[in-house]
Amino acid sequence: MWIETIVMPREESVTYRPTSQRDRAAVLSAGCADSQHFRDSVLTYLKSNELMNAVKWVSEPGSVPMVTLHCTSGVLEQLQREPRFEAGRSLSCSVY
Repeated sequence: MWIETIVMPREESVTYRPTSQRDRAAVLSAGCADSQHFRDSVLTYLKSNELMNAVKWVSEPGSVPMVTLHCTSGVLEQLQREPRFEAGRSLSCSVY
């Protein structure tokens, strides 16, 4: 059975400090680069642990470091054990 899984980088507890005003285009570009790097690290992990056969679909990078997968529950369990990632099932919502 395929489940939708969301994977994000595990964050260490860091106190939020607002930064000075930056160019929005530079912020977007940096976010997209971070997202691509994170997606690459998730795919590298899946390939190195021979889990790609249990993955049906992987989202493209966006502007935040997050990957959505359609995978088996075994892949989710492996991702949850990896200290670099926070992973969980997405909630399904039926709208009428």
